[in-house]
Amino acid sequence: MDSVSMHFATPPSVWRQYPKALLARRPALVPDGRVVPMIEARLEGLSVDSGHLNEYRRVCGFAGDDRLPLTYPHVLAMPLHMAMLTSDAFPVKLLGLVHVRNSIRSRARIAQDDVLDLHCHLSGHRETDRGQEFDLVTECTVADEAVWSETSTFLARRRKLRDASDGDSARAAPATSAPAMNDEQPRTVRSASWHADANIGRRYAAVSGDINPIHIADVTARLFGFDQAIAHGMWSLARTVAELDGGGTADAVAIDASFKLPILLPAWVNLHSWEITGGRGFALRDAAGEKPHVTGSFSRT
Repeated sequence: MDSVSMHFATPPSVWRQYPKALLARRPALVPDGRVVPMIEARLEGLSVDSGHLNEYRRVCGFAGDDRLPLTYPHVLAMPLHMAMLTSDAFPVKLLGLVHVRNSIRSRARIAQDDVLDLHCHLSGHRETDRGQEFDLVTECTVADEAVWSETSTFLARRRKLRDASDGDSARAAPATSAPAMNDEQPRTVRSASWHADANIGRRYAAVSGDINPIHIADVTARLFGFDQAIAHGMWSLARTVAELDGGGTADAVAIDASFKLPILLPAWVNLHSWEITGGRGFALRDAAGEKPHVTGSFSRT
């Protein structure tokens, strides 16, 4: 299939795209012999709505000032992501994709009143032991200056045969262990904790446009194999950035995160962080400090 390029004067409606995501009959993996073409979407001249921004800050724990939180452009680009992943050119069903990694680079301060241009693109895939991975890249410019970029990596899981000895290991396989507290790490580990309320999935869905049923309610989450509704990975990351950066608005920063075990709502979580070269490593864990939810690093560049 030829490349697909979409241009929008205003953000496309995610509410119109979700029925297509729910009803589309597509395979779980890219079929043999098929290649994911270049799919791109652009939105130019976007102004930030102050009411929406303030609600995002409240939901994710960011302090208010005249700059955008580090993770906020991801939400602004969400309608473009949906348009790309529900387009006929993308051969894999959207529901079932797992957000496994996220990397953000901020090169310059983004002021609340800046006018933004967004460009998102996706092409090809990688074969891995767990399935197929796709990198969705988002770039943000202000007055033709590249100020922010993000790579979101999604996994289309490959089914595998299980025997009686597997137990629940297949379900837990995507979640490797978080960094251990050992002698190779600095002895000083900072800790913080917060409560992920039962309604945080609905609140973040309302502000982000990510209304995947697994986040909305227990009854809809059970349809997709979860006992309870789970928190959005990007909410967990945003809340972590708010804690590590005191607002997430430094000029030049970078965050690299891997999403591990989901947070079943409601839940208490603990954030552990420690010094690394140029920044801090972190691990967001469960209340007992054992099961990892998000791990990664936050640095000032």
